Amino acid sequence: MNIEYNDVMIEIFNRLPLKSLLRVRCVCKWWNQIISDPLFISNYSSCNPQYQVSGFYLQKYLFLRMYSGLRFIPCTSQVDAAPKPSLSFIDDENGVCIKHSCNGLLLCSSFRCHEEDRKYYICKPTTKQYMPLPGPQCKTVFGISIAFNPQNSPHYQVIGICDSKLSANHRQIMIYSSNTGCWRVSGNPFVVLDDFLFNRGVFWKGALHWVGRGESSLRFDVERELLHTMMMPPIPEGWAERRFEYFGESGGHLYLIENYGPKKAVFDVMEMNGDYFGWFVKYHVNLDGPLPAPFPLIPRHHQELHRRVFSVLHIVHRRVGERDESILVLHIPGDLTLYNLRDNTLMSLLTCVQ
Repeated sequence: MNIEYNDVMIEIFNRLPLKSLLRVRCVCKWWNQIISDPLFISNYSSCNPQYQVSGFYLQKYLFLRMYSGLRFIPCTSQVDAAPKPSLSFIDDENGVCIKHSCNGLLLCSSFRCHEEDRKYYICKPTTKQYMPLPGPQCKTVFGISIAFNPQNSPHYQVIGICDSKLSANHRQIMIYSSNTGCWRVSGNPFVVLDDFLFNRGVFWKGALHWVGRGESSLRFDVERELLHTMMMPPIPEGWAERRFEYFGESGGHLYLIENYGPKKAVFDVMEMNGDYFGWFVKYHVNLDGPLPAPFPLIPRHHQELHRRVFSVLHIVHRRVGERDESILVLHIPGDLTLYNLRDNTLMSLLTCVQ
């Protein structure tokens, strides 16, 4: 095709509403190729901020189902901008589940299979596109994560924590780059003397972070390919091990929640200092007493909170007007609830998105 004509079509596509753009993508392979290009997607998002959707996926493992169930939970009012998610468009005889996610990309793998038969995929549920990845050359993958920042580059890296031939206590970092399309070894094997949660990596400030059950955690600078050790908060006296409730990133902030008894409904939300000087208490949460609620909640919700029958799914940090606010997304049996950490209000998530 003529380059000038191609530029004209890109200009036209940038001006289309999102739903129209998704429809014309099906007209021909050439249009689909233009609209699916990561650079076009990044430019379209910049030109049309009203279609940017912030949210997260909830994954539910279903008995005897080949594909895990998905639900997209929006963190903004743009609920209609994201289609209903599903992984059934990925063709895998063993089914598919999510292993990690980062800035709109999902890293998935075969679901019900042995490790040697596992396949990996990078996908975008919003466009139903996926790409198979070659497996890393190792026997065991202890953890695998995506590092992707579309504001810096359309390319992504997949970081694998693999076994090493040196010993059972050694681990080897391997990196897959979308730019080269292959895996390579990064650095030398390192000794693991603590129990790190390599299957729960979090990408923040250009690095992947893994918490540990002991005194230290790890971060891997993806660009420089350097592994650093960080200290974990001290374990309270009288407890033999850590009790993780949540570890994740939102709005440029890295959060950690550890929940120790006897009152599960009373805990601290900790945030990592931007210069990695350590963790500090950002919010103190007490769900054990009376709670104000701007929207009606059935009495059972308060009862479940008081009985400590809940879990923290996510922390949403967002800008509202001229102020920042952080919201806990809580799972109460049968429902999802939002708790505003700034004004201590509670509301039903279903009420918010209707």
